[in-house]
Amino acid sequence: MQMVKRIIGGFLLFIILLWLLSPKEELYYLLEKSLKKENIIIAHEQVKDTWFGLKIENADIYVKGAKVAHIKSLNFNSFFLYNKLALSNIELNKAIQNVAPKSIDSVSILYSILDPLHIKIDSEGSFGLLEGGVILNERRVKMSIPEPKDIQSIKKFLKKDKTGGWFYETTY
Repeated sequence: MQMVKRIIGGFLLFIILLWLLSPKEELYYLLEKSLKKENIIIAHEQVKDTWFGLKIENADIYVKGAKVAHIKSLNFNSFFLYNKLALSNIELNKAIQNVAPKSIDSVSILYSILDPLHIKIDSEGSFGLLEGGVILNERRVKMSIPEPKDIQSIKKFLKKDKTGGWFYETTY
């Protein structure tokens, strides 16, 4: 019995050390390489490997050669039961502000093994609070803005709900 406990404990310790010491920066650069094939380039960023994830600061996002946004901070944390991606201070290019919000203060994306068919998305910006997510088994995205502020630029993509708020829904 002691031998089985030691084998299981050693295996768990090996998995934890492998997770903590994994080359997260290399995985990021692999993601960046695959995004480049789609004409999406992340430039001028500062990448830092942390114990539980990755921190990226001052990233410029280019799509088909045009600068779309500047992200002040991006934190990706990977835990055994859930993963969290947090973006803060997203400044959008003035050229796309007629079809996008003026500013996005924060975005939080959560994926949990406890609820594997849903990805939860929360955001705050010039449009107000945004709540919603992705339902993976239905291939559906649903976002709601219960108390809208400045939604003129994105109003053409939204529908009004019964409570006076607005929502966006699509399938992929």
